[in-house]
Amino acid sequence: MPGRSRAGIRSLATYIPRAYHQAEYIAAQSGTPAEIIRTKLGWYQKNVPGPGDGTVTMGLKAARKALYYSGLQPSEIDLVIWSGEEVKEYRNWPVGPKIQKELGLRRAWSFDMQQRCGTTVVALKLARDMIRADPGLRNVLVVSGYRNSDLIHYANPRVRWMYFLAAGGAACVVQRDCPVNEILDGHFMSDGSFAWDVYVPQGGSAAPVTPEGLREGKQYLDVLDPQGMKERLERLSLKNWLTCIDRALEKSGLSRGDVGYLATLLVKRSAHEWLLAQLGLRPDQSRYLAEFGHHGQNDQLLSLELALEEGRLRDGDIVLMLSAGIGYAWDALVLRWGPVTAARHQGDPMLLADPEGSP
Repeated sequence: MPGRSRAGIRSLATYIPRAYHQAEYIAAQSGTPAEIIRTKLGWYQKNVPGPGDGTVTMGLKAARKALYYSGLQPSEIDLVIWSGEEVKEYRNWPVGPKIQKELGLRRAWSFDMQQRCGTTVVALKLARDMIRADPGLRNVLVVSGYRNSDLIHYANPRVRWMYFLAAGGAACVVQRDCPVNEILDGHFMSDGSFAWDVYVPQGGSAAPVTPEGLREGKQYLDVLDPQGMKERLERLSLKNWLTCIDRALEKSGLSRGDVGYLATLLVKRSAHEWLLAQLGLRPDQSRYLAEFGHHGQNDQLLSLELALEEGRLRDGDIVLMLSAGIGYAWDALVLRWGPVTAARHQGDPMLLADPEGSP
């Protein structure tokens, strides 16, 4: 837009733990047949944390790679946004300063934010808007760690639809006037009528942990009315997503037919295929994360990284990032992948990250 600074994703990276739970293991723990997990739920394994894979530690591993791929020095980062989960190494622990310290970001300031599994998509929009509003802000490091697999008790059938909660880290650098991967615009919705549907019953100020609660599994996520929540979501969720998609594209001067790649969170395969049909996309124009599970707010960056590795994403593609978070929220963000101008800029880093090789 004339008169406004652009913002784009200069680099991105993820960290994927090597440990995992397969459908057969989850079936043995839960009583849900492995075939139901593989077909109806649509995935067959998920990453879980291994030794040393703390929430913030995994985010830091991804952040080190993203900073390396950006070609920037630590002194060039102006802001750190922690978009990871609150299930982390310590309660009431501010993560942004920890990121600054470990990466040597002496000039940066930081803050933590939260919208459950939508947080990173919201953080990208927020980083873009802050860059536009503050001429002194040039490079923003967005970092996320996710370990909500810790909150799933397989023996509780009410959380069957959340069995796929996994673990990992993701990060990206958002840059002012970035020559590649411009963040165009987004649209977001939330509905407070879902605020009491999903939470951990004990461990907060309203209900401290008790020995009885621990025996009853109240330290894990629970769904008070799974059938009622399912019915209400079926009436609203896909409609709200389409509203977010259309409004985000309209704000970007685009329409559904312009979308070239869908970077979405892991949903049931039937819902994934429905979204592709609504956008007129082929299966190869997205990446279904069946072998990773749901990495929360990391899913969209993981999808982009895999798309780059597998040749699914090309310069000029319009990328639609979709997310949703319990509470309940729906998000859509639009990017234009590749160089901002026709000529490829010399000296800029390749954005393809090596998930196995951390600098």
